[in-house]
Amino acid sequence: MPSILVVEDESGQRKVLQRILEREGYDVTLAENGLNALEKIEGTMFDLVISDMRMPGMTGRDLLREIKETDPDLPVLIVTAFAELKDAVDLVAREGAFYYLQKPINNDVLKAQIKRALEERGVFSDGEPKDVNQPVQMVHFERIIGQSERMNQLFKTMSRIIHRGVNQVLITGETGTGKDLVARAIHEKGKRKDQPFVAVNCSSVPHELIESELFGHEKGSFTGADRQKKGLFEVASGGVIFLDEIGDISMSAQSKFLRVLQDREIMRVGGIEPIKVDVCVIAATNQDLQAAVEAGAFREDLYFRLNVIQLQMPPLRERKSDIQILVDFFLQKFSEEYPDAMPKRMTPRSMSALRRYEWPGNVRQLENCLLRTFVLREGDVIDIEDLPLEISDSSLPPSNVLVEIQEEGVSLEEIVMEYIRTALRQSRGNQTKAAELLGISRRQLQNRMQNYGLNSQDFKNKHTA
Repeated sequence: MPSILVVEDESGQRKVLQRILEREGYDVTLAENGLNALEKIEGTMFDLVISDMRMPGMTGRDLLREIKETDPDLPVLIVTAFAELKDAVDLVAREGAFYYLQKPINNDVLKAQIKRALEERGVFSDGEPKDVNQPVQMVHFERIIGQSERMNQLFKTMSRIIHRGVNQVLITGETGTGKDLVARAIHEKGKRKDQPFVAVNCSSVPHELIESELFGHEKGSFTGADRQKKGLFEVASGGVIFLDEIGDISMSAQSKFLRVLQDREIMRVGGIEPIKVDVCVIAATNQDLQAAVEAGAFREDLYFRLNVIQLQMPPLRERKSDIQILVDFFLQKFSEEYPDAMPKRMTPRSMSALRRYEWPGNVRQLENCLLRTFVLREGDVIDIEDLPLEISDSSLPPSNVLVEIQEEGVSLEEIVMEYIRTALRQSRGNQTKAAELLGISRRQLQNRMQNYGLNSQDFKNKHTA
């Protein structure tokens, strides 16, 4: 039976959480403040800690830091009021909190996050370890934000790469998904963190210079080579070299790159003696290298050599559940970078528009969109009208649908009911998510559901129509 420590200074809230968790089959221990919690942690092995943010004496932030000093892998869920939301996001993004729960706590979200935290801790629902011989060791990645299943799988793979000292990785994914952040995180958390990190954008280096840049050249090897020059592989030796857009290098450079991967040595342009290099090679591309191989634009042997350990970056449209935490993170970041600007929050309508948009430019596009809106908006609220037109329009139904409805003589009430049914189908009966999609409050949704005789249970576990 998994063991959970609940830290809450209000006795009523402690008992409510205790009842909820014990009904789910968890072994629950209660602590009335941070100091009391630390005493209990010293004498008991817990699988999870749920802590209130604001408590007298030791705050939730202080408690988190103390826990991470003694047990960095112990997941901590932070419970926060809206006023403390930015601090809670900061704890997740920078200080290793597993997740934050906003008051009033949604029981479905609470249960789902507890289950996910225990799975990452390596614990079954009965409290037994998943694999006693190979426990999953999680690493916290400060600048890579995400709580979705796709991102958690990515984090697990990154953790294994780091802990096992893998020296060759291929990162694939669309532009703007954060491939460079992953490469830097592998370096910063790995065994080579005190050694150089050299990043090269292969697409920005002219083809005739790429070999000289990567492998160096000897004096007089070509016109203008008036001195010997070390290549970036030599500069990075002992550390990590990150080759972004590897699919853009010439066939000649590909041949030399293959030799580096096979023999861990390079040959300078015009040189006659191979030079040994000890380097972790991280390559990245937004191209389909398999298709490039079939088109004769990329060496097949190099592709197979690269594609041993691959990290696939999910596009933002496939992890829209991460949009809320990304928005919270970026708005807090901008508040720190632009202290003269008023801090801002999103309205339900604007958040709904962000979730509906497909984000072809991925996280980078989301960040740029929010930055532009943050700087230009005078007040403290970002509403749907403040967003770029292509995003705000994404929240509206297609005009042809409305024309068809009007021609068929369907009433407005029937249209509203169908939108509510669609939102409930998409959220699989989760009223909070459905209300966010519709841009209304949960109470308003419940009232309309009652009027139309809709039951959220009818939409649970049903796929989106």
